[in-house]
Amino acid sequence: MKAFSLIEVMIASSLLGIGLAAVMTAYGSVSALEAHQERVSAALHLAEGQLEELLLRYPDDDDLDEDDHGPQHYTIDGTPVTSPAFFQLSWDVQPGPIARTRRVSVEVRWSEQQRGTQTITLTTHRS
Repeated sequence: MKAFSLIEVMIASSLLGIGLAAVMTAYGSVSALEAHQERVSAALHLAEGQLEELLLRYPDDDDLDEDDHGPQHYTIDGTPVTSPAFFQLSWDVQPGPIARTRRVSVEVRWSEQQRGTQTITLTTHRS
């Protein structure tokens, strides 16, 4: 009857441990990337919503005065709140490149532990 020697079992156990550690490290990286992408999607959704809302307003609306506006605060799930929260949304209105047009930029900021401050900015022009 033939059996494995102690050294063979130790080598096999070491290789299995190294492989398992590599899989766990990769899983952690994938999870962090997925969480980051969820935040980017939520921020993009907030920015697009605000930009669409500004485009639908009358040209003489106070929110389209040439100036900085905001910040407005939103939780991580996009719920508006009055105190500082996960997302900060603000917008800026400046004269456009063509007479009687305006450049409207919407910016969403948030902080991530590993990546620091993140920003998404959407810009368009309107009359």
